Amino acid sequence: MAQSVVTMDVKGLKEIEAMFRQVPKQVKQYSIWMKFWRLNSKPLVKAAQDQAPIAKKSHLSPRENIDVPKGTLKKSIGFFTTKTSKKYLGAYVGPRVKGAFSKYGKSGWYGAFVEYGSEVMHYGKFKGKNQPYMQRGWDMANKIVLANGMKDAEKIFERVMKSHEKRMQKFGKLGY
Repeated sequence: MAQSVVTMDVKGLKEIEAMFRQVPKQVKQYSIWMKFWRLNSKPLVKAAQDQAPIAKKSHLSPRENIDVPKGTLKKSIGFFTTKTSKKYLGAYVGPRVKGAFSKYGKSGWYGAFVEYGSEVMHYGKFKGKNQPYMQRGWDMANKIVLANGMKDAEKIFERVMKSHEKRMQKFGKLGY
């Protein structure tokens, strides 16, 4: 399966990183970056959901024999993190499998079959057709995501600093 790699060249990322480094050590940098990515990924999540195909009818999940209602793939697209992404202060946008979607047979797992249909053998029998909903979503939203980066980083930085200041006034150094 050929993987398309999406890389972002965010102008001002060094400035954002320098700004976040100024935050007092008591405030976890990871939580600030997650707020940043969660806020900035909203247009991408919306665009990918809009582009996700909806099945004509519900279908039986071949993995767990669970009835998966139509539109579940679209609903499963969202922002999420993994152990590895946390290590690098990053996150993902795509079909989720765990949490609320585990009751539908972990329905987000087939998102790659839909995205890369002509490159994946389904049950070793046939290939589908490409329906690159994530790629189309990225093409629609990437300019918005990149443009809002610095503005959103400043908002988050201000909020974090206000929160830190209030906490220090109220509890002093024992507030953390």
